[in-house]
Amino acid sequence: MAGPPALGRNPEGAVRLTESLRPTIPPRPWVAAGFERYLRHLAARQFAAVHVRRPAGGAAPGAATPTIFVANHTNWWDGFLAYLVGRSLGTTFYVLMEARHLARYRFFLRVGALPLDRTSAPRAYADLERARGVLAPSAGLWVFPQGARRPAAEPLATLEAGAAHLALTADTPVRICPVGFRYGYLGEHLPEAFAWVGESWVVRPGSDNRRTLTEQIGERLSAVLEQLDAARREERLDEFRLLVRGSISLNKRLDRIRHRLGWLDGPYEERNG
Repeated sequence: MAGPPALGRNPEGAVRLTESLRPTIPPRPWVAAGFERYLRHLAARQFAAVHVRRPAGGAAPGAATPTIFVANHTNWWDGFLAYLVGRSLGTTFYVLMEARHLARYRFFLRVGALPLDRTSAPRAYADLERARGVLAPSAGLWVFPQGARRPAAEPLATLEAGAAHLALTADTPVRICPVGFRYGYLGEHLPEAFAWVGESWVVRPGSDNRRTLTEQIGERLSAVLEQLDAARREERLDEFRLLVRGSISLNKRLDRIRHRLGWLDGPYEERNG
């Protein structure tokens, strides 16, 4: 999803799958809003809650500078949660998506998906060049530098260089923002989803080389995942804010009824203790 293993020159006249995949840039507001409503409804049915943690300081993505979000990829939900997180941060959502998958689900072309043909380095290079065009103020381009879904317990390794290439060849400075995704049960009858938005930093065109920047991206994303795992392990939910409220457990539904009828004393607690 993120970029090619190695980047080469773009041959003229190359026949590519992505020539037939034309994304809507920018996505139409009513389509984006409708898709967000659908995802919120879907997430509310599948999760007890979706939580997001934002940076405490001033290093969050802003409207003045385009942002490249780099995230781990372990779950079918990752791209959809990225959409909800990106919208909550006020950015226009874009994501690099495998061209062969996008050809099967072309609707995603209307909500910010950009094709990436990873069957060869030159074709991937050409698609990255096209994707670079969305890096304008308020844009948020999501990249999954692992390139494919990997087990959650697997350390980040051998990240692809697409995000670094985009940042270093952009026309203006861009922010890079690491985001970690995790899923699991924390005492409720449904699993919960977590997004940890790390501190972003500004990269100027040509300020580094792809290899060094890719290593830095890996280090910062690994640190974000360590922080997220520690918060989940210790159940420090006060560090997060609720992004989507899902279905509460059956026993809590019954307790809510009992509390309203005056059969339970004290305040009603929504979460299991």
